[in-house]
Amino acid sequence: MNIKALQIRKLFNDNEDLYEKVVVASKKQRQIIESRALNYEAFQDIEDTEQLEQFDDIDHDIDKPISIAMEQLLSDELNWKYTSEDED
Repeated sequence: MNIKALQIRKLFNDNEDLYEKVVVASKKQRQIIESRALNYEAFQDIEDTEQLEQFDDIDHDIDKPISIAMEQLLSDELNWKYTSEDED
């Protein structure tokens, strides 16, 4: 895992809102966490060690969700749109 400081000016270009990008990155982080949680819900139903063996191939050395979200944000892989309150 590579951890390094991030310059704040890398987060936004001209006329972009920093807080908007923070919200987008945090929502993406939450999506990543939820998708990973679905994978681990199967652990609750395990009753014996034979069932546990099917989870041996899980990679526990994965990047943190915020790192993935920020990387996607900085490489312009995230898309978002504005919704009005009428649409909700």
